[in-house]
Amino acid sequence: MIDRKRLRVWWDALLYTAFTGTDSAPKRSAALRRLRGLAIVGCGLWAAFITFSTVSASPPVKAFNVVVTAVPCFLAVRSSLWGWRALILGLTITPLTLTGMVESWGWPWSPGFALTAALVLYLVGESTDQTELTWAALISLGAVTPFLRDWRDAALLVVLGGILFFVGNTVRQRRLAEEERVAQQERRIAEETRATLLEERAGIARELHDVVAHHMSVLALRADSARFRFAGPEKAELDDGVWREFADLALTAREGLTELRRLLGVLRAGDGELPVVPQPGLAGVVKLVEGVEATGTRCELELHGDLDDVPVGVALSVFRIAQEALSNAIRHAPGAPVSVELAKQSGFLRLVVHNGPGNRPKRTEQARGGHGLMGMRERAAMLAADLEVGERPDGGFRVALIVPLDREGQLKS
Repeated sequence: MIDRKRLRVWWDALLYTAFTGTDSAPKRSAALRRLRGLAIVGCGLWAAFITFSTVSASPPVKAFNVVVTAVPCFLAVRSSLWGWRALILGLTITPLTLTGMVESWGWPWSPGFALTAALVLYLVGESTDQTELTWAALISLGAVTPFLRDWRDAALLVVLGGILFFVGNTVRQRRLAEEERVAQQERRIAEETRATLLEERAGIARELHDVVAHHMSVLALRADSARFRFAGPEKAELDDGVWREFADLALTAREGLTELRRLLGVLRAGDGELPVVPQPGLAGVVKLVEGVEATGTRCELELHGDLDDVPVGVALSVFRIAQEALSNAIRHAPGAPVSVELAKQSGFLRLVVHNGPGNRPKRTEQARGGHGLMGMRERAAMLAADLEVGERPDGGFRVALIVPLDREGQLKS
């Protein structure tokens, strides 16, 4: 039974190849496209010169054959199929004007036109798929067959044209495979980046929810114990409305704590073990610096202001940013001195981590797309903080964070 869909595909491919197709050159950079175009035009001019030198005919006939030799190459710069269509017209017309060419070198076409045909057939193989290429080969064979002397000439043309089509199509398949490999790599990198971003956000949410859950637990405990702490014969009696208010506060705190625990259960669904140690704060920065010095790297720490009353959530995020900055300094600039400044002043908390140039190449790409730096930016955005990350003129690397400590700045997070 005839497959009508397959016939329709082949019929559409025939129409595309013979009449409507306007394929463009393969995707390349602008410089390579210009170079490719110049090469094709140069080949066309060279083929035209060969035709002019080898054709012995009247000036109008010679000029006609020179133009017919060059035009397919010029058209192939923008579309190989249009160049091929011009080539087919030349294959059927020029033998009628060069009656003595067969006796001079055995073919009814000029040597220059043969060079043009070889180039255009290769370009068609490089720019079209197998179905269109099959139609182009069949149409080309049909165009030259009436002018061939015997089957040996036909066999030679089939071999030569097949080689050109095959080489061009092989180049095309390798290019498509490389483009697909690059596309898959880009998709993989995008997925990894997205997974890392989600993991980092989940980690931030876990840490902050732990902090909030602690405060909600304390609030519920204090509201529940208020009736016992403020009631007694030696203390002023409070009316029933105040006790009901305390009870409502305790109930609201417990409900909020239950919701927080439910959220934590969702966030930690994939964790193998739940962290049970207290979350680190700004005091942990001192231990981080001591750990860096233990590796043999000189690390200076400057502390300014009262850091004890910094909100727990802010302190936790600042600690994580300092931890990532020091880790990057050791990893990407081994042996380079590191300085850490942590200061609280006039409603702001400031963290600056700077390391000198190391022995490894600059990490511009790391600064642009590193997963650790992505986590820094996520934490800074959550705190409505300003974060600056980048190379320094001396070849070192600097991370500067300014966190607003006023209530309005914290509500933005």
